[in-house]
Amino acid sequence: MKPAAAQSNKTDTEESRVAERFHRWLAGLRRRKMQQQDRDRRRRWLIALLLALLESKLMQVVFPVHCVAPYPARPKQKSSRPRNSEKSTESADTRTDDERRYLYDYAPRRGEEHLEICDGLTWNDIVAHNRVHRPWLFPKFEPVPGMPTRYADAPVHVWTLLDHIGSAYHRPDAIVALKLITDESVHDWIDACSKGAGDLTWKDLRKCRSRTPNATLYEIPRYAARWREEQRREAEERKREAKETPENNGPKPPGLN
Repeated sequence: MKPAAAQSNKTDTEESRVAERFHRWLAGLRRRKMQQQDRDRRRRWLIALLLALLESKLMQVVFPVHCVAPYPARPKQKSSRPRNSEKSTESADTRTDDERRYLYDYAPRRGEEHLEICDGLTWNDIVAHNRVHRPWLFPKFEPVPGMPTRYADAPVHVWTLLDHIGSAYHRPDAIVALKLITDESVHDWIDACSKGAGDLTWKDLRKCRSRTPNATLYEIPRYAARWREEQRREAEERKREAKETPENNGPKPPGLN
């Protein structure tokens, strides 16, 4: 009987602790709720007091509020234009239906739909107009001596040459033309790329292509200078290795067969 009584007393103690903890939590919840209600009540009283102060005459004297009167409404003005003006304008138009449809039509002409249009003018029309009225935009073409026949009739574009270098059929003429429009200091690098000397290939020439033709011509000497620096370093490295490596046919120390 004693162990059972002790166990029942222990169970009653745990239940009383749980009940006491629950009562404390409930009392704290009620207290927080009452504090929140008290804060809300004080906030409402404070807002009411501020509104009363703003409406008082003393506050208006200290902080005057100037109300701007709205602009007066403008009276509607009667139009002096007669009602039948549209009819009179249409009657004054002496153009025929064909002239009204086609004379001021800015659509592309038949067969020129693929060309760029600007106010009814194609690209060829604009170029022809500029050749007459803006001749400084089209300098006189002077053929380059030694230029291949493929590029001798018009100014050659460096991007065109870089594109033609990718074709085995056009590559010889493109290499010759590229050497004619570049400085002589880069011809050795161009020849090395065209012949595939070392690790170079014709693809290294196409790496010089930049955003503009002038930028492309500026990049070519930089690539050539970088290639010469690599060649110089490799030559120095070979000389250093040759000095460090003993020759097999040189004089042998005495006592060795």
